[in-house]
Amino acid sequence: MNKCPQKFVHSLIWLLIFLPINPVNLFSQSLPQNGIPFHGLDVALDHVEDKLNGTLLELNFNPNLHPSLTVRETGKWDESKLDRYEWTSGFFSGTMWHMYRITGDESWKEKAEMWTEDLEDAATISYDHDTGFRIFNSFGNGYKLLKNRSYYRVLLKGANTLSNRYNPTIGAIKSWDWIGNFPVIIDNLMNLELLFWTADTIENNKLYNQALSHADLSLTHHMREDGSTYHIVDFSDDGTVIKKFTTQGCNSTAPGCGERSVWARGQAWAVYGFTMIYRFTKKERFLEAAIKASDYFIENLPEDRVPIYDFHEPVPSVKSKDASAAAIVASGLFELYSYTKNVLYFNTAVDILESLTSDNYSTINSDSNSILKKSTIHRGKGNVGTSYADYYYLEAIIRYMELVQVEFPIIETENNLYLDQNYPNPFNNSTMIYYTIEQEGNVKLSIYDYTGRLVQTIVDRSLPSGNYNIEFNSSGLSSGIYFYVLSSNKQTLSKRMTLLK
Repeated sequence: MNKCPQKFVHSLIWLLIFLPINPVNLFSQSLPQNGIPFHGLDVALDHVEDKLNGTLLELNFNPNLHPSLTVRETGKWDESKLDRYEWTSGFFSGTMWHMYRITGDESWKEKAEMWTEDLEDAATISYDHDTGFRIFNSFGNGYKLLKNRSYYRVLLKGANTLSNRYNPTIGAIKSWDWIGNFPVIIDNLMNLELLFWTADTIENNKLYNQALSHADLSLTHHMREDGSTYHIVDFSDDGTVIKKFTTQGCNSTAPGCGERSVWARGQAWAVYGFTMIYRFTKKERFLEAAIKASDYFIENLPEDRVPIYDFHEPVPSVKSKDASAAAIVASGLFELYSYTKNVLYFNTAVDILESLTSDNYSTINSDSNSILKKSTIHRGKGNVGTSYADYYYLEAIIRYMELVQVEFPIIETENNLYLDQNYPNPFNNSTMIYYTIEQEGNVKLSIYDYTGRLVQTIVDRSLPSGNYNIEFNSSGLSSGIYFYVLSSNKQTLSKRMTLLK
């Protein structure tokens, strides 16, 4: 482990005094008709805070370390899975952003910022589809709360990285580079949120159409008639299906499993993913898919409402539970309820939260610093804690609180002007300049050379508050250092960029 950075030492003092979570009014709840209350809410929030504090201590307050899963024998976070390149790296900072939203406590904001900012380079990881998990859960949650312009820039960069994995012939984003020909996994639905959100924010039809095409392809090929899902669909270069199979569930090649394997976490991704896609598209086919996937999930749940890792695992000795699938689906069901008003989805999600908050799945009486236990990574590797189970557990709690109209603390953002570093930089021929104005007014964006000579004014007009980006084309200019200057409402910001031809 790295030594504790000097700037975090003061946090130790604060952590020794575990401040209770009381800024929200947990007692004034408005349940849906025939809805049941989540009785374990107070206990759950206290437990989450305690375990997040424990994780910070275990990590020596080092924001370069991002917990992924625990070691089954010790309950400690696996030290070999702590870097920003893991697909799970965005969940811990995202969970702390959730805590900041619930509590309004500035100390959670400070920690969330530290762990989020370490992930900036992860926005350009291009060898898999997990940019959304890494970037949207961290920078996305932070941006929703703070409207931090630098976070916005990272989100756009991440969306561009993910978009580059899209194949127009197949009509989908390639999930992995190390298996099959062009594998598309059910998990990939979740990363479409980054594309849909970015497309909606900057009105980018290309990103929207890519995400929509991928969603439709997955709807066609991942879902079975009964609402269950395949884990992986591998495509040939011309877009025809080579094979449909499972690896993380009851592996299709394992005795007794075969094609009928239904990986519980994959089914949860489908419930959550298709519901989220409906949020952005409002296309009924995705709502219908979410309902079918949810009904299958619910019909196959055991009495304690937490599934085994694969609904069709035939061997009793490996029928391990998967708390992560339960947490993901609980969050998805709360959102699905908001569109359907089917109280079955609301009450099932509450039942799942009650079960996860119990001693059977909570680490409340354990030395482990994960919030939940009994997640399963894949067949034969169960009974571990994971950062993603913890993340979706707390997200599900937030969605419950929203639906029952619990009052959250007011988090104010500053009215300001933001100018981000152009991307790419250095650049050849063209680059994008990103800026935000939070007060309507005349906006002027100009380019100057190194001597201070005005080269071009690319924006000069009145604009409403919002996020903007514009392409600067350097045709006719020579290599060198240039400055771009943004002025609005008596504020002026400038940054340097490098043109290399």
